[in-house]
Amino acid sequence: MPRFPEPEIEPAAAPDHALIGTVRHALAESAEINTKDLLVSAAKGVVHLTGAVRTLHEKRAAGRLARAAPGAAGVENDLVVVPDRQPTDDEICEAVGRALGDYPDVDPARIGVRMVQDGTPYLAGKASSAMEAWKAADIAARVPGVKSIVSEIEVAPGEPVDDVALRNLVVDALSEDPRVDPFAIEICVDDADVYLGGEVEDEDAKLAAGELASGAPGVKRVINELDVRRE
Repeated sequence: MPRFPEPEIEPAAAPDHALIGTVRHALAESAEINTKDLLVSAAKGVVHLTGAVRTLHEKRAAGRLARAAPGAAGVENDLVVVPDRQPTDDEICEAVGRALGDYPDVDPARIGVRMVQDGTPYLAGKASSAMEAWKAADIAARVPGVKSIVSEIEVAPGEPVDDVALRNLVVDALSEDPRVDPFAIEICVDDADVYLGGEVEDEDAKLAAGELASGAPGVKRVINELDVRRE
């Protein structure tokens, strides 16, 4: 009886157990994140974060740690911010203002909360550097009940801009829009010029990424080199 070659069967993609373990360990080691209601999964190198955290700062920190894990090709950060009690906009405004006043490196006389709308504080004023503007936004993100942040802070002209701090500001700005995954975008900053690379789902996401990056304090210009993914 003639023998026919066995058909080639592609092995099923195994779950990324090592990557999941690495991310879980990094999150558990962080003093900034409560992992009680946080779930980690992964497929083909893309880390998926689900569940709930108490603050926007925790959500952002979890996303950064996951993206920094060796072997992580991307991050889908679907964590939901659920405080112990959802404060009113007036309470959030007061809490953010108080938090800014308590932080020694941020001058509350120059940076403050213009308003809070549906859990989103609008930060306004002048910062001496992009790092100071980033710190102010990070302080606001730590306040329970803050769902997102709009930064209208102006960086004083002529002041040196720290490219690392500016990149953090751009990442935070991109993370405010569900159409954009900042961890799937290559962000390079050179002398306050921001370069966006990589692929996005559609033209809408590309335009949104460019607009959001342009709005980050201290950005001189945005070079949007994103490609729209072709099916």
